[in-house]
Amino acid sequence: MSESKAVLRISENVSLASYTTLGIGGPARFMLRAETEEQILDGLEFARGRGCPVFVLGGGSNILVSDAGFPGLVIKIELQGIDETGDGSGRISASAGVAWDAFVQRCVVKNLAGIECLSGIAGTVGGAPVQSIAAYGEDVREVITQIRALDRDTLRLVLLANADCKFAYRTSIF
Repeated sequence: MSESKAVLRISENVSLASYTTLGIGGPARFMLRAETEEQILDGLEFARGRGCPVFVLGGGSNILVSDAGFPGLVIKIELQGIDETGDGSGRISASAGVAWDAFVQRCVVKNLAGIECLSGIAGTVGGAPVQSIAAYGEDVREVITQIRALDRDTLRLVLLANADCKFAYRTSIF
């Protein structure tokens, strides 16, 4: 376990309605609002130790939560940060918990073309490759060069090139 174990804050019986765009859903047995990668790892170990299922939640769009709730651990991804390479390449990266529209706006301000027509899509940066979002002739799969992801089986971070993600219409390996 990482050093963050001491600050891991897992809540119990948290209503998921306030975490979804539709505002519906019952309680999560356990919930972790993860702001660091270490908290995510510790949360996964917490769930493994109790034999409970895990659901990873981003912006809460495109999901319906039953009134019965979720019987395991919900990990709400709240990692923040947008970084530019500074090498003039126009590459930019963002953490999974960044609001998708805020990321698009940052790219527009920096005159980085390729996702401006994807403005207004609900969700987070982390959800964009999962959904393989596209609109008005622009497609996120055409601009993603690399994804840093967590392999939930091995609990290791992996780097995936665009081709590794097997993007297709509204789908990917995620």
